Formats: sequence, C-alpha cells, structure tokens
Amino acid sequence: MKLYSAGDKSKAICETCQDMVETTFLYRDVPFDDGTGKVKDILASVCDRCGEVVAIPAQSLPAIRRAREKVEVSLEAQVPASDIEILDAAATRISERASVRHRKFLLAFYVRKMARDPQGAERIKQLFLEAKAAKPKAKVKVPRKRLSFKVSHDFEEEFAAFAKISGLKKTQVLRGVVREIRSDLVAPEYPASLPQLRELVATMES
Repeated sequence: MKLYSAGDKSKAICETCQDMVETTFLYRDVPFDDGTGKVKDILASVCDRCGEVVAIPAQSLPAIRRAREKVEVSLEAQVPASDIEILDAAATRISERASVRHRKFLLAFYVRKMARDPQGAERIKQLFLEAKAAKPKAKVKVPRKRLSFKVSHDFEEEFAAFAKISGLKKTQVLRGVVREIRSDLVAPEYPASLPQLRELVATMES
C-alpha cells in the first residue's frame, strides 16, 4: 500500500471537472456518501482545478469507518417482556457486569452472525414463527415492553438489509434473533459459543 503525505501529488478523475486532473493530498472534512455526517481532517486527494475531494487514500479509510460508527440511530421495537428477560439472562452468562449495553452487544452479534449465514434468512423466519407461537404455561397476560438501542448507521443498514431479504419486519427479526439467543446461549448448560462471547465482552469491557 502506498502511503501518502500532505502535499504529495497524484492524478485522478474529477467528477466536477469531468476530466483527468492533477491532485494534491490535503487534509479536508469529508461528508459521508449518504449525507448523514462527515469525518473531519482526513488526508484526501484534492483536485488542483476546482478544490473538490476526488479520492480517499486507503490510509484514511479506517478514520471514515470510525466516524460512521459514531453516528448512531435508534433501533426500537415493542416486544413481550419475556423476550427482554431472555436477553438479560443471556447477558448474565457473558458478563458479571451485565447491563443494557450487553443486550445490544448480543443482538448485534447474532444479527451479524445470521445475516452472513446463507441459510440465515430462512432460519430467522422459522425462529420468528416459533417465537410467535410460544405461549406462557399459565394463562397470564405478558406485558409488552420497549426494546431500544442506539446503533451505528452501518449496523442499522445491515439490520435493514437482513430484514428485507428475510421478508420480515424489524420487530419480527428482533424476536427471531432473541429466539436464537435463547436456544444457543440460554437453554444449553454449556453453550458452545459462550467462551467466544465472554472473550469478546471482556475485550469490550477492558
């Protein structure tokens, strides 16, 4: 990978000038493509004619990624109280300091795991149907509670894409994921994924 420094010269296609132009690497504030924010003072390739940013070197990409992660959006759903109890039970298995943020960690971990599984879309639909069909043993009314998180823009997009390919609404995906957490992490006496999750959480908490 070529490492650029401020003042270095290069060439790139400038969309504004509609031409191959000379560029200079300078520090600039660069907006995200979707307009949801910007990253400040990163090294960028700037058109010598019009002053527009025309390219971003590889060394600046991690800074953009970190900036995008800080842009948070709300992910909310009304779910049965029993779903939140499952999340909290799972959280106590992965950390002695279980808190609300561990709910978010668990949901993000399992959403990403299932979204990257070729069979994940079909599985989440089945899990949601199981969650929907589950009834309390006694005839009692289970209240619904609000499940709310602040998530990164990237995760929100990943979650929305998973919901789209599975054909489910966001609340239905969340309920399916909670069902997966229940069967994978809460129900087994010795969950296979527990060591990995505890290690990830320990790193997060350190």
